[in-house]
Amino acid sequence: MELDKRDKKLLSYFYHNYRSPLTKIAKQCSLSREQVEYRLHRYEKERVIKKYITIFNYPSFGFKEFIVVWFKLRDFDKDVLKKELLKMEIVTSVGDTVPNNGIFANFVVKDKTDFEKMFYLFLHKHKESIKSYNIFMCTNLIFYPLKILGNPKEEIIYEVLNPASEMNVDKKDVSILKELQNNGRIKIIDIAKKTNLSSELIIYKLKQLFTKKIILGTRIQFDMDKLGFHLATLKVNFRNLSDEMKKRIMLFCKNNDFINALSFGISDYNCLIQIFYSNEKDLRDTLNKLNQTFNEEIIDSSLILIGNESEAKTLSL
Repeated sequence: MELDKRDKKLLSYFYHNYRSPLTKIAKQCSLSREQVEYRLHRYEKERVIKKYITIFNYPSFGFKEFIVVWFKLRDFDKDVLKKELLKMEIVTSVGDTVPNNGIFANFVVKDKTDFEKMFYLFLHKHKESIKSYNIFMCTNLIFYPLKILGNPKEEIIYEVLNPASEMNVDKKDVSILKELQNNGRIKIIDIAKKTNLSSELIIYKLKQLFTKKIILGTRIQFDMDKLGFHLATLKVNFRNLSDEMKKRIMLFCKNNDFINALSFGISDYNCLIQIFYSNEKDLRDTLNKLNQTFNEEIIDSSLILIGNESEAKTLSL
């Protein structure tokens, strides 16, 4: 899909503000309301926008472990394994890794025991298909603004796995959250119809959920291929991941136009960096800048190119 300057400006703003009224979006993007409505309808019809995602503070609900697993497969139909992984309640998305015959899966669980039971049952069932696997246990997960479409007006950064005590939410809160899980852009009036709550109460509760940081914000899952962009994950092993080093890495990622997410964790690598790029030069420049900045501190790194990723799944709250 060819993007003009107006498309890029609209998508860049809409990425973090899709629950804003169309009149406000139009004003921020210097477009008429009709132009915004027409373009958004086109993005949805052509599946450029795959899903409107509400970002929850998962530790508030007891989900304190985010785990990424990469699988290398033998000569096997990977779609069979991906479909089975997506049936698991604790899996939020799966995708292909290229050029090797591999897949990855993202797990969100309340504790490692939940993961261990289901994971080893899965491994045993598919031992003939899975050649090897690598597990990354996230201790911190940070999302940065999407900058490849242009500089966003607001610098919105989400720390998803920040330590948090579990917060009390009532049944009415949960019913609202469930609707936002299914469709982050659902209208207040439609939430009211589905939950039998008044619009006034829903607006009040949404403000409270944002204030208490139970809802951190919003994002869009794009079909990056249709936008002409690609996704890669860089696994890095830093020599000394002190608090000071983490701050330096976070600052580097924040200031880089192509880095969209950062995670620290425990594995044979201690850091994951997610990169969106439009061409090989953008990717190569990002890797070179990282190496130049942290030359003495990097022990090893490995780049994984990401192919098709499933539509993001929601967790059972």
